[in-house]
Amino acid sequence: MVQCYICGFEEAKYKCPKCGRLVCRHDWAGAYCAACEATLCRLCKSNFSISVCIVCGRLVCEKCSVRRGLGRVCKDCMRNLS
Repeated sequence: MVQCYICGFEEAKYKCPKCGRLVCRHDWAGAYCAACEATLCRLCKSNFSISVCIVCGRLVCEKCSVRRGLGRVCKDCMRNLS
């Protein structure tokens, strides 16, 4: 039996296509493992986030955000600021 990479207790039943972790049913978020799901960009939902939008607070990847000073602004908020 292979144990879940995240909890270390339950039997791993799923393999995350994003990171390759073997996880149990409790740490499976439907398409990805819970760790990947929690860190994905909230706009594109495919890239890992690198920052938080300084306007709305959503997790954003480099592709879906613009650098503003020391922070980043998501493309949705940039459209609203224009």
